[in-house]
Amino acid sequence: MLIAVDDLRTDLGCYGNTVVQPPHIDKLASQGVTFTNHFVLVPTCGASRYNHLTGIRPKTRAQLSNHVIPIEISDKPKNDTSESFIHHLKRNGYHTVGIDKISHSADGLLYEYNENPSEKRELPHSWSELSFNSDKWETGWNAFFGYANGENKQSLNKNAKPYEAGNVNDVGYPDGLTTQLAISKLKDLKSQNKPFFLGVGFF
Repeated sequence: MLIAVDDLRTDLGCYGNTVVQPPHIDKLASQGVTFTNHFVLVPTCGASRYNHLTGIRPKTRAQLSNHVIPIEISDKPKNDTSESFIHHLKRNGYHTVGIDKISHSADGLLYEYNENPSEKRELPHSWSELSFNSDKWETGWNAFFGYANGENKQSLNKNAKPYEAGNVNDVGYPDGLTTQLAISKLKDLKSQNKPFFLGVGFF
């Protein structure tokens, strides 16, 4: 299982923060490996995720761009080279499930912020299943920039606060819905007699 967060700093108890004390993440960190000196090869989000998914060191201008995955992967036919480490796992018998933002787009589909979602996958050959619950925000990108009342950066014409802490329950924001999907899928995968890879992306 891979948990990706866009963007998570080290403001966590397991990294010495005395205010932010997330019990489950801190417990997970205490039972695993916590990296304290980690760097990415590329400062842009999409390019960094491309590097992480493929292991390819950036060599071209396109590989420094947020649009690198559509340029280098999305339109390519399936061939002898895996498009990502997830595709490699799938080719070797794993059932691969992607929930939310693992590649660059918020829901794994290719479309611009103000467009309707397409059915074209950012990683066309990697996922056995791709899942997302956009709920009141209606699209992945709206949810990515979503506010508790269902508005988003696009609907507010970018005239919006850069942050919000609404008085809502766990599913008042997209990450709670993502957690519900992930728990449900883990229970389903547990009952199957097959190796799996589950990628869960939080905003």
